[in-house]
Amino acid sequence: MLVVVGALAVVTVGGVLGTTAPATAASAREAASRTATAPAMPTPVGAALAVELAAGTVLTLPADDGLRDRTVVQVRSGEPGSVDLDAIRGTKTIRIATKVALQATPTGWTRGITVRVARLSAGTWRLRAQRSSDRTVQARSRTFAIGTGAPVHVFVRPAVRTLYPLKDGVLDSAAITVVAKDETGGVVPVHGTIRIDAGTKHVTRSLSRAGTATLPITSLPIGAATVRATVTGPGGTAVRTTRITLAPTGVGSLRIARSADTVQPVVDGWLDSVVLTTTGAASGGAPEKVSGTLTVSKGTTVAARFAVHDGKQHAFTWNGRVKGVVVPGTYTVTLSLKGPQGPVRTTTTKLAVTRTHLLYAVRNLFSVAAGDQQGLAVRNDNFYVGYDIGNDLSRIDVYDGAGLRWASLGPLPIPHVAELAYSTTTGMLYAATGGAHTPTEIFVLDPLDPQWTMAQPTDPSAVVKGVYDLSGQLGDNAMVSVDDANGRLLVFSGSSGNYSVSSVTMSATTTTNADGSQTTTPAGTITATVPVRIVGVPQGMDLVGQQLWIYTSLKKINHIAKYDLSTNALLSASAASSGADLYWAGEGEGMAAVAASDTHDGLPAWIYVGAHSTNRIGELVPVTNQD
Repeated sequence: MLVVVGALAVVTVGGVLGTTAPATAASAREAASRTATAPAMPTPVGAALAVELAAGTVLTLPADDGLRDRTVVQVRSGEPGSVDLDAIRGTKTIRIATKVALQATPTGWTRGITVRVARLSAGTWRLRAQRSSDRTVQARSRTFAIGTGAPVHVFVRPAVRTLYPLKDGVLDSAAITVVAKDETGGVVPVHGTIRIDAGTKHVTRSLSRAGTATLPITSLPIGAATVRATVTGPGGTAVRTTRITLAPTGVGSLRIARSADTVQPVVDGWLDSVVLTTTGAASGGAPEKVSGTLTVSKGTTVAARFAVHDGKQHAFTWNGRVKGVVVPGTYTVTLSLKGPQGPVRTTTTKLAVTRTHLLYAVRNLFSVAAGDQQGLAVRNDNFYVGYDIGNDLSRIDVYDGAGLRWASLGPLPIPHVAELAYSTTTGMLYAATGGAHTPTEIFVLDPLDPQWTMAQPTDPSAVVKGVYDLSGQLGDNAMVSVDDANGRLLVFSGSSGNYSVSSVTMSATTTTNADGSQTTTPAGTITATVPVRIVGVPQGMDLVGQQLWIYTSLKKINHIAKYDLSTNALLSASAASSGADLYWAGEGEGMAAVAASDTHDGLPAWIYVGAHSTNRIGELVPVTNQD
């Protein structure tokens, strides 16, 4: 016979997996919040008992409100029989069920008993099972807690703690979430209100069933505000507060970016000016406009001032000068912005201004055709521009001084055509093969051949009047220039760290020996080789007065190395090399010099250089402090 004490217990039969079938159906809310049944444990041996209660089991008062009102305990044994179940707290014992018959299962004898919270008080309890026929055979469960259901721990959580009352749809309302727990740590449902007090004004909203509320703050003043939650749970009422800030919609962010931290205003193409880029935004990502000024100053002197009309990205260029004059020193760049509310915000950065400048600048003359631009020569005010067109072939275009292309000849059997040079003595063009893996050869070209037009040539290779094969004596990376004063070619070759310049005969020469015999040295004969040191990738070469200038490219700039020529030697053994950087966007391609006495810049020649991309020709000019 089954005896149930009061309404505390409902007896169920549990299978091998500990499933239960309560005698009365639970509500959906009760079922969702019920503590899970403990997983099956090994069946005790013989008449011994085991009481299985899920770890972390918590019940909550008051009874019959659907919130953690019951749990199921499994009683197991190795033998049949009946058991009594009690709830124990200190010296207090409450009978849960009497003479509950264990049921047979494939792994032993078991019974599931539903324990309800009714008649149990808040606190820590333990369940005890004992055999009805022999109370000395008993077992106890782990402890479990019963909570009061009172909102002891109440957490008031604003989604954002800094809000902006300006009505623009951005952070102008407060989203508040309230979570309440009783003393056991179990979450309890609450209802109530949320009130925000700011100055003498306030706004109030009711909590939703999910414990949330959204309160408009556009009518509240700027400053500190108090959020007060008054909530009632199953076992009582509580009041909790937290703080938020109601801020003005001012400038939330502002930034200055510099294209460089140093300005060298002397015009040489390198750091002649600086680009200052500004951005800004209103507080909290609001769409409101921010505006102000960008100033560049040194002490009390304002060198430049720019109007910043909004927070979008704007670029301002400063030429590094104060009323047209270069004044070296440290300058402060200040960005000042203001939003619809709040104070002006500023940010600053520094710029250094110096009179430092490169020795030379490059003045753009004209653009040339696209392609793999390489060598450069000048003849009778016409510019000969070489192109590597692949497969060890090349093309040479001819431009007049205004940049009009009037001839194009190719394909020519010249690999890479790294550099070109023109001789006023022989009237011939000379083309060096060049390239890191191309053997050194010098091609002699006739610039008067009638095929130099824009028409399709019949036999381009006919312009080649000779080839000096120097591959057996010199390395790769060939470049060529003409020394008409000494009747020779200067041929650059080699690899990084092992470069040299060789003197090569430009025409056949005959000398009479002491015995009256004659010796003829053919054109294209190497007569001397001297090592040279350069930095960067070799790109062009030519004579400027009595100096050999070698044009190279580095990572960000191009460079010129100079070597003095002596009367009897290619390079004077004691000659010191001096260098000059020049900034011209793009990889350097070819150099050509035309001797002249009317340059008005102190140089004995007009000096031209090529570069790509984009392909173009420029004129090299000295830079002084007055530029």
